[in-house]
Amino acid sequence: MGRVVALLWSIWKNMNNLIFRNELPSLGLVLLRVKRASVEWCIRHKLSHSFQPSSRPPSSCRRKQSRWIAWQKPPEGFVKINFDGSKSSQVAAGGFIIRDWAGRFLQAESFNLGVTSVLVAEATAMRNGVQAAAKAGFTNIHIEGDNCILIQAVKEHVYVPWEIQVLVQDIHSFLQSFTNVVIHHVFQQGNNVADWLAKYGLSILSTTR
Repeated sequence: MGRVVALLWSIWKNMNNLIFRNELPSLGLVLLRVKRASVEWCIRHKLSHSFQPSSRPPSSCRRKQSRWIAWQKPPEGFVKINFDGSKSSQVAAGGFIIRDWAGRFLQAESFNLGVTSVLVAEATAMRNGVQAAAKAGFTNIHIEGDNCILIQAVKEHVYVPWEIQVLVQDIHSFLQSFTNVVIHHVFQQGNNVADWLAKYGLSILSTTR
């Protein structure tokens, strides 16, 4: 198709040269223009397709967009602790919430930790949530957070970063008081309440540890 268009264009150009410039057409010149125009058309056609954005996102993106992630109730007889951390340009804060298997609110807390990292804020929120559940006398708990590094560190699947080693030790100590413990990672959409509590902690003036 590109060569046909190039041939017609070259013939048309030579006719214009004959009419307006009184130039006699040359077969060799016609063929040369046809070849050059055909090559240029092919190159532009390929480039336009290579830079054209795909109308369909990758399959992994489609799955994430189509999947609605929401907070899930724990099994009957369990309570669920959701925790999170947040950081501003100056301070970090954390928060947790405890709900039962019917989704009923049991306890929540927000706290400002001052100048520290968001990983420390997340680990402190998890430690405080587990400690609160232990003091309340619960025996079966689900723990959810959106920090994969912390979750894997507590589950002893990865090396514990030095800055949260003491906090992870505290968490392990409190977990010994429970009969059944489930710990898993959740995407941020399913951790919205804890995220809000952590952000609220940034506005608290007094700091705590």
